[in-house]
Amino acid sequence: MKRQTNDVDAGRRAVLLGVAGVAALLAAKGGSALAQEMKPPTVKVIGESASTVSGFPKVRIREATWQPGNGLKTRPMPNDMVCEMTQGSLDVVVAGKPMTRETGDVWTCKKGLEISDVNKGSTPAVMRIVDLLEA
Repeated sequence: MKRQTNDVDAGRRAVLLGVAGVAALLAAKGGSALAQEMKPPTVKVIGESASTVSGFPKVRIREATWQPGNGLKTRPMPNDMVCEMTQGSLDVVVAGKPMTRETGDVWTCKKGLEISDVNKGSTPAVMRIVDLLEA
């Protein structure tokens, strides 16, 4: 009988060590295994050229695609830009104000403006971006 008790105790210790290991792993990751981190959109540069717009010697066109669930945390815009939502929609917060950008919407962003976004839909959201570059 003593041997069975030791086997049970060893099994319990193994389970507790396993649970402790998983808990340590989750704590190191900073969250729950069930909570998924948002992934950023994929961005491709379509073109870049010299500009005749005063104050902006270069322009660049990019296309960003947010898969469902993808998004970006609040960050300042790196430059002035003109954006168009060409597909899907994004839930955004612009300077603390929530709004939704939908297919066909066109808007501007000023350098330094604080924005966050997430695709809460079930299809990809695609945005065309015209960067107005100072250098």
